[in-house]
Amino acid sequence: MTEPDTPADDAPLDLPERMDFAACETLAARLDDRRGARLCLQAGNVGFLGALAAEILLRARQEWQADGTAFDLIDPSPDFLKGLALLGIPRNALVQEDIA
Repeated sequence: MTEPDTPADDAPLDLPERMDFAACETLAARLDDRRGARLCLQAGNVGFLGALAAEILLRARQEWQADGTAFDLIDPSPDFLKGLALLGIPRNALVQEDIA
């Protein structure tokens, strides 16, 4: 039986609109809850991406890669991509481009 607060492995994790310092503790805890399972992050509603939140996401990507587990960040908003650029983080550090 699954607990009500336990996320389904395939359900995308919606990132908050403001990924600032205040959101980081919750973000880190939510990522820890999914460790060991495929991770899909939905970034379409992000209006602000701060440095600490970006660092948490980069660290999570490293951890998932080290574990050999899928890590996907989907539908990044223009503001999310702008935040990456302002922080000097290449888009492909978090966003995998579809190859057609």
